[in-house]
Amino acid sequence: MKNNLGANIKTFRKNKGFTQEELAGMLGVTPQAVSRWESEAGLPDVSMIVPIAQALNITTDALLGYHVQSQDDRITELVFAKMKELEDVEYPGKSALAVCEYLAEEANKNPMNYDIVLKYVQRVAGLSYYIDMEHLLDSEPERAKAILNDGIRKGINILRYCNNTKQINKAHYALAWIYIHKKDFDNAREHVNVLPALEGHCIREEMMMPLTFFEKGFDAMKDSAVEFGRLLFDVIVHQVNTLTTHYCYFGTLEEALEICDWCEGVLNAYAKKPEYTTDTLPWVWKKFYFSKMSAYLKAGDEEKAKEVCDMYLAGIKGKKVFSEEEYLAVEKEFKEKIYIL
Repeated sequence: MKNNLGANIKTFRKNKGFTQEELAGMLGVTPQAVSRWESEAGLPDVSMIVPIAQALNITTDALLGYHVQSQDDRITELVFAKMKELEDVEYPGKSALAVCEYLAEEANKNPMNYDIVLKYVQRVAGLSYYIDMEHLLDSEPERAKAILNDGIRKGINILRYCNNTKQINKAHYALAWIYIHKKDFDNAREHVNVLPALEGHCIREEMMMPLTFFEKGFDAMKDSAVEFGRLLFDVIVHQVNTLTTHYCYFGTLEEALEICDWCEGVLNAYAKKPEYTTDTLPWVWKKFYFSKMSAYLKAGDEEKAKEVCDMYLAGIKGKKVFSEEEYLAVEKEFKEKIYIL
């Protein structure tokens, strides 16, 4: 944040969604006075600094542009720690909504902290991973719509006011998913279309490898290759999850097993190069086997489904793949699926 009072007032006001008239009403001044402050045709009296900060729900240091970055870092650390406390591996659906509601409050308190705001928008976008969004939209339409619309509003604020390209791209990605949940596919497509594409091999990280090789040599290039491999891993395993989930739930058993065989080969190849993977790999395997088990259940082959379930659980038990608490939650999820269906 710049040490520029007029610009800061304008930025914080817009992020709170206030008009100049609304802010003026809170402060007991005219809209023209707020306009003069923001255009720096005049500055507020020093006695107005605290009331302005209170109206915008920020600190006076933030308003004046002092030490905002370090303060934001401290706040982000505390918020993310609290978020972790709220997460419940045994009841992920219930805790996912609790996390969203908590992050919504913190995003309202810290509208310029784009780490927090983005995390909230991403959590809204990812709700379908933990809960049945169709059911929520049918059973609690007002609550569901309020969550999705708030996620859209805050995501659009990131696009308008944030100057961090990575955060902007992540906001576009999250907004696309939120619009998909709303079945607003035209708006979803608009956000998808502005995301960086893999086609044409015009990828910055890919070019870093030959650049590093010619500049610093082969050993340095190997480090660059590992970094690129991990980035590529995240892209590929996301597609693996998408393919297995959709084919296993909506395709024929033959189609599902064919895609599972291919995806399993991809994951096994990565498992042999752990330096190219991230700590999400165990969860990717978990979702893979859960989808494969579900495909057999959908086809009415309960015996094969139990075979997949037992093989997977036996393979991870006692292997330190998950914590004991995480393992028990995974075991419960798999066995409940078998029992219920």
